[in-house]
Amino acid sequence: MEWLEIIKVRMGDSGGRRIDAGYLQQMKDALKRPASTLVNARMYNNVSVANDLVIVLTWRAPIPEPWGSDLASSLAHELKRYGLVDYSAWAGTD
Repeated sequence: MEWLEIIKVRMGDSGGRRIDAGYLQQMKDALKRPASTLVNARMYNNVSVANDLVIVLTWRAPIPEPWGSDLASSLAHELKRYGLVDYSAWAGTD
């Protein structure tokens, strides 16, 4: 079964803390070295709200506890210093 974890970060306005490009690149590099059951990790910027960032983790494994994977939990915790973080997990319907 395939399932997704979605981590959305809404950073502060232009006066708030921004994720620096180097930090963002480090995060992307780390996500390119996936765990054995992590199929894909992608980052997206909102096209209409410059301060929104979404990370989508795609897994092919049994769904863990309702709070999700350790990786997503760590990412969400780390990203809280930049703004509001919303986490959700989604299971495939097939």
